[in-house]
Amino acid sequence: MPLLLAVVAGATLSDSPATAAPSAPQVPAAVLAPPQVSGTSVTLSWTDQSPDEDEFWVFRHDAAGGPFSLVTSVPSTSTTGTGTVYSTVDTVPAGTRQCYAVTTFVFFGRIGDEFSTEQCTSELPGLPVPPAGPGGITTVDLPPDNRVKHGFDPTGVIGRDGHAVFAYYLFRTPSATRNLRVAWCRDDACTSVTATTIDDFGWNGLTPAIAIAGDGLPVVAYVTKYDDHTAYDLKVAKCLTPTCTAASTQFVDRNSVVRGDVSITIGPDGLPLIAYEDRPSETQPAKVKVVKCFDHHCTSSRQSIVDTVGPDNLDGQTGTAIATLPTGLAILAYHDGAPYGDLKVARCHDTACTASTTVTVDSGPGTTGGRPSITVGRDGLAIIAHERRDPTEQLVVSHCVNVLCTATTNTVLDTTGATYTAPSITIGADGLPIVAYTHESGPSLRVAHCENLACTTATRSTVETNGTLGWQQPTILTAPDNRPMIGYFDQSRDALRIVDCGNVLCRPPFN
Repeated sequence: MPLLLAVVAGATLSDSPATAAPSAPQVPAAVLAPPQVSGTSVTLSWTDQSPDEDEFWVFRHDAAGGPFSLVTSVPSTSTTGTGTVYSTVDTVPAGTRQCYAVTTFVFFGRIGDEFSTEQCTSELPGLPVPPAGPGGITTVDLPPDNRVKHGFDPTGVIGRDGHAVFAYYLFRTPSATRNLRVAWCRDDACTSVTATTIDDFGWNGLTPAIAIAGDGLPVVAYVTKYDDHTAYDLKVAKCLTPTCTAASTQFVDRNSVVRGDVSITIGPDGLPLIAYEDRPSETQPAKVKVVKCFDHHCTSSRQSIVDTVGPDNLDGQTGTAIATLPTGLAILAYHDGAPYGDLKVARCHDTACTASTTVTVDSGPGTTGGRPSITVGRDGLAIIAHERRDPTEQLVVSHCVNVLCTATTNTVLDTTGATYTAPSITIGADGLPIVAYTHESGPSLRVAHCENLACTTATRSTVETNGTLGWQQPTILTAPDNRPMIGYFDQSRDALRIVDCGNVLCRPPFN
C-alpha cells in the first residue's frame, strides 16, 4: 500500500463572553467521532461522506500538531454511497493524548485531499490566567519635529533577551520618504525605547515583518523603493545586536513588485522564511512567493512560487501571513483575488517551500481573506485572523480543523460595524488566541479575546477610542509579564504608541 507522505505536514462589549455563529467548513470525506478510550485501546468510528472512495486511511499524531503517522487503511464497502459507518481499533500507550484524522484513497485518483476534522483522546488542560497588573498606554519614539512621523505599520516580537522589539517605518515631509526604524523596549511595559533608523536609503521599511532568528537577533523583512526607476523590492535587515542599534541590509528579490503585507517566520534551522506577493499592478494577477534564506543575513536565498492569484479586488489590502507548524514545515495564508476573493492556505512540503499544496478555506460570503495574520495554537493547528467584506469589513477568525488545514471553522467576531485595518493575532499566556484590530466606531482600537482554541466565541474590549487614531494596522504580542502588548501608530502625536495590557482581556482600566 503506498504511503501518503512520511510526514503530513456576534459578541458584545459586556464582561460576558459572546458567541458568533461560525460558518461551515468545507465538507470532509468522513465525519470522525470522538475516540473511545479503554486502557491502551482506542476505538475510532467515522461516517462516510465521500461518493467514490476505495479506502479510508487513518492517521495519528501524539504531540500537538506533530507529524501524522499512518495507523491503518480500511477498505470501503460502499464506494459509490455515503452514510456507512466504519470503525477500527488502535493501540497506544495508556494515558497518552493522541489525535486522529481520516482521509480517503481513490485508486488511480486522489490521495488525502479531504481530511476529516481532527479528534483527540483528551482535551488539552487549561493554563493559568496571569494575574492582573497596572497596565497603561505610553507614546514612545516621539519625532523631533512635525516634519517626521514615526510608527507606521508596526510589527512586534519578544527578543531572546526578554524585551519587546518593534519594527516600523518613519515618514518625512515634504520629501515623502520612508525609512525603516526599529525600537527596542527598555523595560517590560515598554515605557521607553531605544529607537534606531536602520535603513534610510530611499523609500524603504514598508509593511515590515520581524522575527527572532536562530542566532537570537532580530531580522526584518520589508519593502523598499530606492529610487524612481526601481519597483518595490523585497529587502532584509539583520540586526547585529539585540537592541538593533546596528544592522546589515540585503536586497533579496529585485525582480518583482512586492505589494501587500510581507510576512516572516523562522524555520527549524533558525533561518528566515519570507512570504509576499509579486504583483505588477492591482489589475494584474500576482505570484505568491516564498524566499528561503540560507544564512541569517539572507545573503543567499531561494525563491519559490506557491500560487498565482487573480487581480486585487481589495484596493491594495492584500498580503500574506506565514507561520511554522510543530511539524517544522510552514503554512501560508493569503487572499486569492478575483473574482470575489477567498482566503486560501498553502502547506509547504519541505523547509524551503519548493513544493506546496493549496486549498480554499473561506469563500465568503462576500470577499474574504484580506490582510491575514496567522499563528499556531496550543493544539498545533493554525489559526488565521483576516478581513471579510460583505459588503462592510468584518473581523473573521479561521481555525484549521486538522494539521493539513484542509478546511477551517470560520467565525465572524465583530458584527457591529466596519473593521478598518489588518487584524493581528497571537496566542496569549493563557493559551488562547487574542486579536487586535481597529474599528470605525470612534474610531477605536479593539481586542477580541478568544474563549476557546478555535475562537468560536470571544469577549471584545475597547482599548482606546480616539478621533485621531491611526489607521495603520496594530500588532499584538504576549509581553514578558505574560499579558498582551499592542503597538500602533498614534496619529495625534505622530509616534509609536504602546499598550501594556493589565489583564488577559486587555480591558481598561488595566488595574
